[in-house]
Amino acid sequence: MSTQRFTPEFKQEAVRQIVERGQTVAEVSARTGVSAHSLYKWIKAVAPDKAEKQAGELIDAKSEILRLRAQLRRVEEERDIPKKGGTVLRQGTRVKYRFINDHRTTFRTATMCRLMRVTRGGFYQWLRKPQSDRTIEDDRLLGLIRDSYTASSGVYGSRRVCGDLREAGEACSKHRVAKIMKSHKIKAIRGYKAPRRIAGRPSIIVPNRLNREFTVDAPDRAWVTDITYIRTWQGWLYLAVVIDLHSRKVVGWSMKTTMARDLVIDALMMALWRRKPSQDVIVHSDQGSQYGSDDWQRFCRSHRLSPSMSRRGNCWDNAVAESFFSSLKKERIRKRVYKTRDLARADVFDYIEMFYNSTRRHSHLGGVSPEAFERASF
Repeated sequence: MSTQRFTPEFKQEAVRQIVERGQTVAEVSARTGVSAHSLYKWIKAVAPDKAEKQAGELIDAKSEILRLRAQLRRVEEERDIPKKGGTVLRQGTRVKYRFINDHRTTFRTATMCRLMRVTRGGFYQWLRKPQSDRTIEDDRLLGLIRDSYTASSGVYGSRRVCGDLREAGEACSKHRVAKIMKSHKIKAIRGYKAPRRIAGRPSIIVPNRLNREFTVDAPDRAWVTDITYIRTWQGWLYLAVVIDLHSRKVVGWSMKTTMARDLVIDALMMALWRRKPSQDVIVHSDQGSQYGSDDWQRFCRSHRLSPSMSRRGNCWDNAVAESFFSSLKKERIRKRVYKTRDLARADVFDYIEMFYNSTRRHSHLGGVSPEAFERASF
């Protein structure tokens, strides 16, 4: 196999094309048929300074190309990352961590962390422990909150739910409970607006002995009574209640199909049987015809009860009874029409005796039920 040889003059001219005339090694190699490796050897032998300079320039050019490629890739990443995670930029840190973890195979972690304004150390720590201690504790409290909310048939808000949790031994603030309930869309079910105020005339039958003194220091000193109606497919069902102002407990009630006088008298009779008061009791009512009847007045006098009446059309004079009816209709009835009166009676009985008196937390009583308040008072 013959080996091609080049004269010294040929080598000198080939090197001159590169060194003096500015042509590249690749161009001279293509035109003369001499390999680039040989041309570099000739340059080094003839003009070593020029060879080193050209080699350095080549290295610099390659470095610049690599730098520009890296910069281009970074710019493309900075352009594409917001397209996929634009909404994530406004979210919390853990949402950003989840986005970074989901796109690690597409974009560089360092670039995503820089654009999301989170640290890589925090991201890798999140990978080892995706949920914080507070999140784990909030998930545990959420189960207890749902239990309390369900037990109240959906009528408890954050304040009363927090009372249940504290009674169970949990150390949590009402603001934390409110935040958890809001984030999971748990809220008390309400169905009625507050009544509008109407001015009225004083009673001419009996005076207003209560005068809105709704806070009483001892039980069986003052009772309030009123009537409301409940809709059924069989017609109206009327409910009369008697409430002790000391504990806000419903001490007497009666349900009938008409608003006759025996409706309110039976409710008052139940209160007398239950409480057996040892002294005179103020019984406050509105100016309904049942409370202004002669039978009602005679019954009160014969049982040492002192009738008291609100101003006509002024519901605030009997606000405690109105508040109870509001809670009953918001928390249990909720604009429902019962199929039968018997179903309505059973549901109202369950609300009064099984929930309101014994379990429901009352804000006026410091967050305890009426029966618990009475036990603590005696």
